[in-house]
This record gives sequence, C-alpha cells and structure tokens, in this order.
Amino acid sequence: MKIKELFKQNIPRALLVIFLFVIYTLGGTLNEYLFKYALNDITSGNMNGYIQWQVIQLVLELVTALLLPFATLTMTKQVQSYIHQIRKEITHHYYAGGDEKVSKMQNELTANLKSLDSDYATPWITILNAVLQLVFAIGLLISMNWLLLVLTAFLAVITLLLPKIMEKKTSATMNKVNTKNAKLLNGIEHWLGGLQELRRYTAYSRLSRELHKASHSYVEANKQNAKYRSISYMINTFGDAISQVGMSLLAGILFIFNQISFGDWAVAGAFAYLIFAAIYDLTGAITRVKSTKVLREQTILLRKKIKNTAQNRTFAYGVTVSNLVAKYNGGEQISYPNFSIKAGEKVLLTGDSGAGKSTLFKLLLGKMKPAEGQIKFVDQSGQIIPFSKAKIGYLPQDPIVFPVSIKNNITMFNQKLVTRLQSVVSGVQFATDIAKMPAGLDTVIDLKNGNISGGQRQKIVLARSEIYNQPFVLMDEVTSAIDQAAAEKIIENLLEGHQTILMIAHNLTPEIKAKFDQEIKLTNVNNEAKQ
Repeated sequence: MKIKELFKQNIPRALLVIFLFVIYTLGGTLNEYLFKYALNDITSGNMNGYIQWQVIQLVLELVTALLLPFATLTMTKQVQSYIHQIRKEITHHYYAGGDEKVSKMQNELTANLKSLDSDYATPWITILNAVLQLVFAIGLLISMNWLLLVLTAFLAVITLLLPKIMEKKTSATMNKVNTKNAKLLNGIEHWLGGLQELRRYTAYSRLSRELHKASHSYVEANKQNAKYRSISYMINTFGDAISQVGMSLLAGILFIFNQISFGDWAVAGAFAYLIFAAIYDLTGAITRVKSTKVLREQTILLRKKIKNTAQNRTFAYGVTVSNLVAKYNGGEQISYPNFSIKAGEKVLLTGDSGAGKSTLFKLLLGKMKPAEGQIKFVDQSGQIIPFSKAKIGYLPQDPIVFPVSIKNNITMFNQKLVTRLQSVVSGVQFATDIAKMPAGLDTVIDLKNGNISGGQRQKIVLARSEIYNQPFVLMDEVTSAIDQAAAEKIIENLLEGHQTILMIAHNLTPEIKAKFDQEIKLTNVNNEAKQ
C-alpha cells in the first residue's frame, strides 16, 4: 500500500477530498481567528460589531459541520476502492502461485488489509487535516506577533521528533500482532476443521487447550502492542501539554507589555491549542503509518504479478517411475517399485495403511520432492514432458465444492460444457439424486448447512472430472462415501473410458479388480513397496 497509489486510484475523487478538507480546515481556523474581533468589539462596547462577528462564526461553524462527514465519506470510498484493488491483486497472486494455507490467505485478505486501512490509509486523513491546520494557523499567527511564530516553530520541531522514540517498538509489535493472528487462524483451521471428530470422542479439553495456546499468544501480542502505543501516546501528550502552556505564557507576556491586543491574546491561546493539537494528531498519525512498514512490505510482495504456470502446462497421458524414494523429516523412508502407466491404462493402487499411497500422489503432483529416483510424464505422442510442465488431474478423497449451483460446480463456470451435463451426471450415477431436488442442477450448495451428502459431493467432483475429460487423473478413494452398487457402476464406467487413471481404492470386488489393466501393491514392510 502506497500513498501515491491511493491518490491515483481515482484522481478526481482524491482532488475532491483534498479540496473539501482545505475548505473544512480553513473554515475552522478562520472561525477561531475571527473570534478576536468579536472580543475586541465586546470589550470596547460595540454590541453590533460583536453580534455581526458571532453570526459570521455561526455560518462558518455550520459549513464546516456539513463538510466534514461528506469529506470523510468521499475519502472512505477512495480507500475502500484501493483496498478492493489490493485484495483482487493478492487473490490473483495466490491463484497463479503455489498452494498456501487457507488461514494465511484469510489473514492477508482480511486482518492485514483491515490493519492497513485503520493504521495506514485512514491516518493520512489526519495528516492532511493537521498539516492544513498548521499552515493556516501559523499564517495567521504571523499577523499577530513574530515571536509567537518563532516559539511555535521551536516547539513544533521538538514535538515532531518525539514519536521517533517509540517508532521501532510500535512497528515491531504491530508486525508481531499480525504474525500471531496468522498462527491463531491456522490453529482454528486445523482444530475446528475436525470439530465433528472432536465431539465424537469428547475431546473438548484438547480443543480448548490448543486454541487457548494460540489465542493467548495473540492476546499477549496485542497487549504488548497496546503497551508501546500507550507509552508513545503519553510521550506525545506530554510534549503537547508543555507546548500549549508555553504558547499561552508567551502570549500573556506580550499582552502585558502591550505588544498584542486582548483579542490577540485570547486567540493566541486558542491557536496554541489548535497548532499543538494538530502536531499531536500529526505525530500520532505518523507513528501509526510507520508501524505498518513491515506489513506494507509484505503486501507489496503479495501484489506482484507472477506467471500462472498452469496455463503453459502440457497434458500428461502416461508416466514412468524408476528408483523412486521419498523421505520424511523424521527419517522415515519409502521406496517405490518401478512401474509404467501407458496412455489409457487403468491402474489400481493398493496397500497397507502407511505404505505410501498418498505420498506417491504427492510426489506425482509435485507437492513433495523425491529424495531419489525419477518421475517421467509423457504426452499423447509418447514424448517426455518436463516434470514442472506436466498437467494431470487429481480427485481428492475429500471433494472440494463451492457455494454455487451444482451445474456450475460441475462445469466450473464454463457454459460451453452445459450440453454434456446430462450424460456425465448419468455416468456418475447422479441423475437419481438430481431428480429428487426441486431445483435440479440449479440447486445451490449450502456449505454451512450441508444440503448435500458426502456421496453427492463425490459424484459432483467425479462429474467435473468427466466433463473436462482430463487425459490423466489421480483418484483417491473417490467413491468411499457412495453406496456399493452405485460405486461399482461408476468405477465400471470410468474403466470403459479413454482416460489414464491411477486409483486408490479399498474393498473392491475381485470382478471389479480384474477389470483394471494392472495393480500396484504397496507394503510398509521394511519401508519398501512392491508391485
């Protein structure tokens, strides 16, 4: 987030904001200044003059009262438009880049942008208003006595330097708050994501302990941030108070020695308040802006455009695996047998729990790097594709659906595929389910209340894969939540297709198993896999 970008977001609106605040601040400052003429008239017994100045002040007061909310609203529109653009750019960054934790993305798109709004964008309004107030007030002070201006300048420099005392601390604690918030969201995602299991096994105490640990760190970080902000506030307040007293004292001395009028003395005191209140607001706003330095640097990196590698990938049709070994941080090692899968082949992947089936999928998908060995994908003509360029489909055991219609979940918003909907829905044994829904394929999925079953979710994802006709697909227990009769029909239909399929499945009948072209059996004995 940058102030130049905020201004350029909508230049006419930004200029309007500046104009409105100039008029607002000028009106407020003049209102204070004109009060000296009212005082001089009342002390000299000129009642008509006094009433005249009071009416003018009333008009200025009403004008400024009307201008402020309009100016604030206009600035809010400017800021929110800019934040919307930043959120869009960060979303594109995550879409084009590698996988990130949902909690991290949530933190960047919500909490961090909210912090930038409140602690960077909004303080610039205060800075603008304070600078204008200083310029107008100092300009009017010159007309009273030059000594008032000299003292104002001296005290202003000291007051402006005070925030630097706590600048590094406030920036560091702000960054710590954001980091702890990200960890809290991560913990919420991990533990509340399995809420049903925790309820089933009455593990509330563990849930409470883990979330308390994460939230406690976040609370402590907020306390520390509040502590240093309070210290900064106290330092700034002390400087502001000393400055106001100093100005009033000098004005009083000048009045005693007949260097200024009674009205000037009274207004000088009011201006002292205006000037140093503006400096106080300015220093506070600058402190808040500088506290977001680390956060702004992180946001700038997230906004950078990166190349969408998925767009330049080549569909894989087959794969050859040789001498493949996977290693975990704990030292565990899994060795895989050599195997080849040709275009159009249907391969069943079986094995004991912990034998490395899911790990093999991670290796093939590039989510995990092999310790040894090679994975070579080939295209339709049998030519080897660079691993980073290979494109393969993947259906996870936990299907991913979106809060839109079933139709859009299957077509993924590609209207050109609508004509094939009925055939793929029938192929995955979903037609009967659809017929029972009043809105049919236009039924909107309610992720919160769960208006579709786990089996129906799997059918939607299977239909999605079928309608896109991906040449090579990895399938992980894709029928585990579907009744056996329907699951067998779905698998039979998949085996009759042209796709290359590597499927993890359990409890298949011997008749279904026999229809696969080959079976790769993994075993966790001695951490080796056998075909």
